[in-house]
Amino acid sequence: MRQAKKNSKNDIDRPCDHSGCTEKGLYRAPKDRTLSSYYWFCLKHVKEYNKNWNFYAGLSIEEVEQHNQNDITWQRPTWRLGTRSTVSSKHIKDPMGMFHEVGLGMDGKHHPPVKPLEKYERKFREAVLFLELEVPVKKADLKRQYKKMAKKYHPDTNKGSKEAEKMFKKLAEAYHYLMERIGG
Repeated sequence: MRQAKKNSKNDIDRPCDHSGCTEKGLYRAPKDRTLSSYYWFCLKHVKEYNKNWNFYAGLSIEEVEQHNQNDITWQRPTWRLGTRSTVSSKHIKDPMGMFHEVGLGMDGKHHPPVKPLEKYERKFREAVLFLELEVPVKKADLKRQYKKMAKKYHPDTNKGSKEAEKMFKKLAEAYHYLMERIGG
């Protein structure tokens, strides 16, 4: 029950919404479950209204239970941790395979643990790190990353830069080495 704010005359000109009542409507009471519009009653009638008003009137037991369950999170949608992340594994670099090592995928699913990167031979580790990939290396990811980096380091797009040419050769070597290792 909430009392109305008084106007500048310290007086409320609003009459009670109860039919036939001539008292001032100082107390508001909700008209429906949306709580967006209100009746204004005198003290006697707001007590009577509140005594008889049922927020859940017209709802089934299942709907009442669902409403109460949603109240736990302030009527906001929720989901299991890790299942609706705005950050995907594509955006997180995990070259050492720390998430995969313990069987936790960034997609919220459990995956079998994989061999940590440091357990691979040095040349394989260097190629994976250079191409900014994660183990286990997937052929589609390798090809996608190679194309992306080839555009970046290709001498034609770098005005014949010797440094870009050097990086492009390193990229090609790493790509071919990994393709041989993963069966490409």
